[in-house]
Amino acid sequence: MRKNNMNSYLPVLSSVLQGTEDEANDMNDDFEVIRQALEDGAVADLGSEKLAAIKAHFQKGTDGYTDKLNQLQQASAPVRILGKHKTLVAAFRNYTEGCQAMTDSINAEAATVDEAAFNAAEKTQENAMEKVTSMMQRIMTSPM
Repeated sequence: MRKNNMNSYLPVLSSVLQGTEDEANDMNDDFEVIRQALEDGAVADLGSEKLAAIKAHFQKGTDGYTDKLNQLQQASAPVRILGKHKTLVAAFRNYTEGCQAMTDSINAEAATVDEAAFNAAEKTQENAMEKVTSMMQRIMTSPM
């Protein structure tokens, strides 16, 4: 039986964390466009084409998060941090679900965004990312 160790686990965490940060940065401009349109009451002014492009961009990012979730689920965590790993996976799953909910709040055909769903998804993402960050820090500082 192969011994699980931090040397094979930490690169997975690092890759997921960096990839998540890159995806979030990539989608931030589109997020800000929708956030501003909601605040201004001008979502319809964006038009179906622009909203469809944003929704597609969000879906691509969310699909990337789903891939990263799968990487985390398949990572071989050392036994001594297994509980922290499971908590991390659960928090990342919640984050991914929040991202999907935000994507689903956009109705490009009707040129609308369900503001309540969008805001709830944003809050879900914020809360989940706080937990992800906290668990990552706890895992990274765990004794080797």
